Amino acid sequence: MQQFTTILIFFFFLWGKNTNAQCNGHESLCDKSYDEVAYLTTHNAYNSEQDDFMLPNQTYGITQQLNDGVRGLMIDVYNEDGVPTVYHGFTFLGTALFADNLLEIKDFLIANPNEIITIILECYTTADIIEQALTDAGLSSFLYTKNGDWATLQQMIDSNQRLVIFTDVDDAGPTQNWYHYVWNHAVETHFSVNDTADINCDYNRGDAWNELFIFNHFITHPSFGTGLPEESEIANSNPFFLNRVLECQEFHNKFPNFITLDFYEKGDALQVVNTLNSIITSTLSIDEETVYCFPNPATNLLNISGINNIFAYQLYDISGKLWQSGNSNGIVQLNGLPDNIYLLNVQTNSEQHRFKIIKISQ
Repeated sequence: MQQFTTILIFFFFLWGKNTNAQCNGHESLCDKSYDEVAYLTTHNAYNSEQDDFMLPNQTYGITQQLNDGVRGLMIDVYNEDGVPTVYHGFTFLGTALFADNLLEIKDFLIANPNEIITIILECYTTADIIEQALTDAGLSSFLYTKNGDWATLQQMIDSNQRLVIFTDVDDAGPTQNWYHYVWNHAVETHFSVNDTADINCDYNRGDAWNELFIFNHFITHPSFGTGLPEESEIANSNPFFLNRVLECQEFHNKFPNFITLDFYEKGDALQVVNTLNSIITSTLSIDEETVYCFPNPATNLLNISGINNIFAYQLYDISGKLWQSGNSNGIVQLNGLPDNIYLLNVQTNSEQHRFKIIKISQ
């Protein structure tokens, strides 16, 4: 009986570890520190068409955003007669209670115990009012406080401190260490861009040596600062989107953390975030086997696993130009290829399949 009990305890130990094996959806992120991870982030997250805001920046509300993989939320909070309220510049365009946004976030954190959320506040109220709103929403126990280096995602999950708060107003009191002044920790690219031709890698607010990088990547109306769905479709789509991220990462030698978008569901947002996090997203099924193409992005070598024999392949760029072809037993050489996005066709005896590959320099 004692031996059976020992086995049962060991089984539950392994099961418990397995259920907590993912961090923000991927096991490979668990040992990364908070500042080593990219997060899909929504600009004016509350300002959605779904929630009846006029001139919205997002199609869907916060609950749908979180369910779709968004992990960073930019929120404007105003003080309306002592009540923290969210809106974009003018109340007649639509308002909502900050408390309602916080309850959506709380519900998601409870339902998803391995997920970490960041709120970046544009604040027109006080730290004390924000703290009271968080307390009333039952979020106090989730608040993360940075002490020294950023914790790993697994450490944040283990402590259940899975909500990170940043603010653009430096008014935290002595007991509000969880209320992080964003420009002590982050640097950003410009946010007042009205055309894709004007997007560049220049820094705006924050110091270049700060650990975190807010990568603003949205197009707004030149007069009203509102979201533009058609322009967002262009800005959020590859190769333009990914090329810009990789260009700015190389230019500044800084990892982009908060990939901040309007209309996040348009284009290739999650693909770009997963690429930055070095997560394998291209899989295909051949003869009931899963075939992986990794690493992606790649530098000199590309590995193809899951095929047990020699296969034919062709490597094209996105314009259709053929760069390589031949037979392989699982390795494709990328030496000498320019940095770009490529399409890799894999030909088995009966089927042809395609991967999208990003080639980058070391």
